[in-house]
Formats: sequence, structure tokens, C-alpha cells
Amino acid sequence: MKKLNKLFYFIAMVVFFTSCEDVIQVKLDKGNPLVTVDAFVNNMRSEQKIRLTYTNDYFAKTKNDPVIGATVVVKDLTNGVSYNFTDKSNGDYVFTNNPTDTIARVNHNYELTINFKGVNYTATSKVNRTSSVDSIDVVYKEAGAFGGEAGYKCAFLGFDPLGDDADYYWIKSYRNGDMFNKGQEINLACDGAYSHAADGFPFIPPIAESITPGGEFFQKFDVVRVEIHSISEQTWNFLFQVQSQTTNSGLFATTPENIKSNVSSSDANVKVVGWFSMSAVGYREKIVQ
Repeated sequence: MKKLNKLFYFIAMVVFFTSCEDVIQVKLDKGNPLVTVDAFVNNMRSEQKIRLTYTNDYFAKTKNDPVIGATVVVKDLTNGVSYNFTDKSNGDYVFTNNPTDTIARVNHNYELTINFKGVNYTATSKVNRTSSVDSIDVVYKEAGAFGGEAGYKCAFLGFDPLGDDADYYWIKSYRNGDMFNKGQEINLACDGAYSHAADGFPFIPPIAESITPGGEFFQKFDVVRVEIHSISEQTWNFLFQVQSQTTNSGLFATTPENIKSNVSSSDANVKVVGWFSMSAVGYREKIVQ
């Protein structure tokens, strides 16, 4: 009888707490859309793209509207050469490199200028040196004892170059041309680890092995690609903020905050968000087998 009473008590408590739940509809004030700048340009001899869009409502499920009709120029402040990006009428502004040339040159300083509806948006960035990917290691992992996927885990070998100043990197990885680009998959390094104390060291396992993000596997004949992008300390901090905000959830989530921008506006009443960065890239590809 005691067990039966406990069962009835448990059911009653479940019904009580369930009946107390109310659906709360959160209504946020709508602000004026802001121009968003996504300008990560590198020294690879491929089409370079800068994307301009408008900000969207917090709970919106549609893509951000594109900014069309802007003038976008990247100028090499070191040699005075300007590169005009072409408006593709979808938010993308592109520059097609000569196959034997590149925009970004190590130790050169650059300025981004965007003119849109009478407002100039500007930002500056320097191309720092990068590291090379010496090799990619592939290891086959059996399926777990309780099921799960079997496949290949990849890691890269590379060394941070010695130097008095810290080197900052954004390490990107791809599977068959698709980049791992979720918030938790942003792979950042300072020298060979996470601080200047690792100057001249090989990249530590947590960084080297993160080219295969948690829960992901490569399969036989997949193409794995690793790119080491040199970035500034400011860009490193920006990406760290992006990672923190895009993975900010759960019981201990903090209040969301605006991510800082290095793009300024000529009109103090017109705000802008986004980032401009110039990078040198070391890379390597391998077929998994």
C-alpha cells in the first residue's frame, strides 16, 4: 500500500507541475537593420570574396538581406595598389586574382573602403606570416562498443616559427570541400598552443586533432584539407568572441552581447558590425585511404 501511495503522489506532482507551465512569447523591439561586413581576404590565388548584408531580427528564420550597390575597394597601403571588388548583386563582392598573383602580401598593410548610400565604412589590417602544414595523419577508429559510427580521424603536423612576437592563427579544416564552420569548430591558436609560451613548438594535439571536430569522421576517399590562416591578435579576440556567443547556451549561459567590430563609419549616426582581416595561408590536402 505504501508503494501505491508513493506512485499516486508522484503522478499528482507531475500533473501539478505540468499544469503550471505557461508558454511565454518573447517580443523584442525591432531596430533598424545595420550593415554587416564579412571581409576575410587571403593570399591564395583564388577568387576573393567580401560579403555585405543587413542584420536580421534575433528570432528570424530567414537569411539576411544582401547589401547591393556598394563600392568595395581593398587598398595595399604599402605599395599603393588598389583592388576593386565586383558587385554580384547577391551580397557578394568578388575579386578574381591573376593565377600568378595575389592580393595579400606578408608584412603589407591594407585598408578596406566601402561606400554605400553616401556613407564610407573603413577598416585596416596587416598580413602577418603564417605556418605550413607539414603532413596530415590519418587513423582509423572502430565503432564504439555500444554502437556509433566508425571512420577516420585526421590530425596535422605543423610548427610555429620562432619569433619575438606572438603568432596568431585560425586553423580551418574541410571535408570534401565543405568547411567545418560551427561555433564550436572554430580552431584558434597562439603560437603552437594558446599562448606565446609555445613559441617555435609544434601545434599541440588539442589543436592538431581538432581538424576532425568532435563527433565527426572522415570516410575512405574523402578529401581532408587543412588551412592555417595568419591573423592579428585583434582578429583572434574577435573570433574568440564569435565562438563564445555562438556556443552560449545551457544552464550557465551568460547574457548575449554585441561582438566588437573593427569597421568604422564616416557618419556617427550610422552603426556597422563585422570584421576585416587579411591573412597569409599555409595549406595541405590529402585523400583518406
